[in-house]
Amino acid sequence: MASALENLQAQLGACLTGRPRQFGWGQPQAMSQSLERVRDAFGGRPAMDRKRRIARGVMAFRLQGEATDFLHLKYACLGLAQPMDWEARRLLADRELVERLLRRVCDFAADPRRFAACCRGLQAACAQARAPDFPLSADLAANLDRVECFLRRALAAPAF
Repeated sequence: MASALENLQAQLGACLTGRPRQFGWGQPQAMSQSLERVRDAFGGRPAMDRKRRIARGVMAFRLQGEATDFLHLKYACLGLAQPMDWEARRLLADRELVERLLRRVCDFAADPRRFAACCRGLQAACAQARAPDFPLSADLAANLDRVECFLRRALAAPAF
């Protein structure tokens, strides 16, 4: 009779046929697809879609401010220019929240990988806000300039 560990090994082997290089490791989309097959086979929770992660990140930042953990902060950076909640509020519209967000991103300056992830989120948000169809008011434009100035300084720093 097979042990529970051997049974699990056989089930995982059935989900992940082939050698690790064949799974696309090192390619995020291929890795996600491989791991999704494992989740499906074992009844894991479905992957949370990007919009929900961004909404949760923005909500967490609004509630926790400087205490926001890295993962939620990264998604809050991505959602900086996106309309959220029933009032379609944007973090970018609130100068104090933008400044708090940038200060929290600076807290990760000693961790280049995390700092870069937050900066990439901010860059994506800035690109969204500079799109021709974006409703850029004077307040939003001023805060967008703050974020872009922050990014210029961050990109000029040797650690980035």
